[in-house]
Parts: sequence; structure tokens; C-alpha cells
Amino acid sequence: QFFDAPGDHAEEMETSLLLYLKPELVLPKDQWGSGKEKKNKIKAFSEGWAWAERPWSKISEDTGVGSPMQATKKKGEKFFKAVTTKMADLFYDISKANLEQLYE
Repeated sequence: QFFDAPGDHAEEMETSLLLYLKPELVLPKDQWGSGKEKKNKIKAFSEGWAWAERPWSKISEDTGVGSPMQATKKKGEKFFKAVTTKMADLFYDISKANLEQLYE
């Protein structure tokens, strides 16, 4: 809905959010890495159904996983507003809910 390039860290989504929220923390685009990831040699981890913490400096030359090249401030703004609206709706619904009668 918001992003085209999949990723996991410092990719299109996270970079877009930072371009909107804290652009001073984002390197100039000509310094962005490719986000190419080294895959885990253990099959379960590389298939994605098992998880282990990954040291970014060992799995990626630029510590990103997924390309940030399609990131824009506008995408970050749209995504941020959509997420914060959904979260606000959730918190409002929880605040108004009768916790003893949550199920229909």
C-alpha cells in the first residue's frame, strides 16, 4: 500500500519515515547502500520460520537490509499518518471498551 521494495532494516519504509520525521539523521542519497543481505547458512533462519538476532555489520556491508532507493519524505508522511491514525483508533477503542465484555 505504501512501499514497493521489501526489506528489513534501513530500507524503503524506515528511510522514508526518517526522511519525514528526522531528515537530519539520513545520509545524502548518494551515500545510501544497496541493502544487500548475506543469508544465514542455517536453513531454518534463511527460510524465515526461525529467528535469531543478527549482527548488522556481519550481514550487510552498509548495515541495511533492503534497498532504500525508492524512499521519499512523502511516503514517510503518508505511512506515519496512517499508522498513527490506526494506533489512535485502537487506543480510543480500548479506552471505551468494557473489558468484561470484549467478545460478541
